Formats: sequence, structure tokens, C-alpha cells
Amino acid sequence: MRILLVVLCVGLLWISCKETENQSVIEISEDGIEVEVSYGAGDSYDVKDAVKPYLPLPFNIAHKQIDQNTSLDFIILSDRIYKGQNLNVTPIGAMRLSDDGIKKDFYIAIPNSENRQTFKASEFSDFAVEHASIKWMIEQYFTNYKGFARVKLLSWEDEQYALRKIKASQGQKPKG
Repeated sequence: MRILLVVLCVGLLWISCKETENQSVIEISEDGIEVEVSYGAGDSYDVKDAVKPYLPLPFNIAHKQIDQNTSLDFIILSDRIYKGQNLNVTPIGAMRLSDDGIKKDFYIAIPNSENRQTFKASEFSDFAVEHASIKWMIEQYFTNYKGFARVKLLSWEDEQYALRKIKASQGQKPKG
């Protein structure tokens, strides 16, 4: 009887530890999310149908490729980071836009590396209250870079929304 119980426990332990094929490619951990910079601060945001010439970016834009059809866009608040560099970031919020009628999220993120951080903000409320002028600049840039009334701000969301949407894009179920 004891042997059967031990075999059953070991079997259950083995099954519970086995990885599944549907597990996410991104783990949001203490190290954050690794993203690749697409545009550094000071670069021109070269997007189809954008007004040319437009102001250079006052922030960095990065992406995380989930699969062939899914890519997440991040606004990284820091000093200039050059195109093609990879770095770990922590999402602190999201800006939801309607771009020519297509809904799009940009995740607001802070670099995990302290030497890359230009200010401290661990959650959206810190960012929205203590750095309201930066939030306003981001909003103004994106609601005007394609011309009048083509891009509309839908809402600003907190870090919980951002983490939930990022995990959902990876096929993960949010915890809690």
C-alpha cells in the first residue's frame, strides 16, 4: 500500500511539473520584459500615413514580438536608447488609442536598469501624478502625429491593466 501511495505521489509530482507546449514565451519576472528598441528618443517615427516631417520622438519606442502576427508596443521612458538594443522593462501603465478606427495599446514602461532610469515610478499613479507633464507630452505626440483627429485617445490604464493585457497576448491566464 505504501509503495502504491509513493508511486502515485511521484506520478502526480511529475505531471504537475511537466511543461506544456502552450506555455508563454515571455515570463514577466523581477527582470521585467525583454523588448527590442524600434525607435530611440530623437528618431523620426516612421509610420505609414504619418505627417511628414513630424517632430522627433521625445521617448523611446520598443516592441516585443509574440508570434508572427502579434507584436506589443512599448513607450520606454528613459534617456536615448539606440535602435536594435534589447533591454528589460517594467510596464507601469498603458495608453489606449484609436488609430484611424483601429484600437491599439502602447504600454508605458520604465527600464529595470537603474542607470537607464530618468525618474522613479513603480506604478501608474506615480507616473500620472508626479510626472503629469510627461504623460501629457506622450498623449499630445500620439494624438497629433498623423494630423488632426486621425488618432484619438481612448483611455489611460494602470499597471494591472497592462500586465493583464500583456499576459493575455501570450496566452497566459492572469493570476488573481
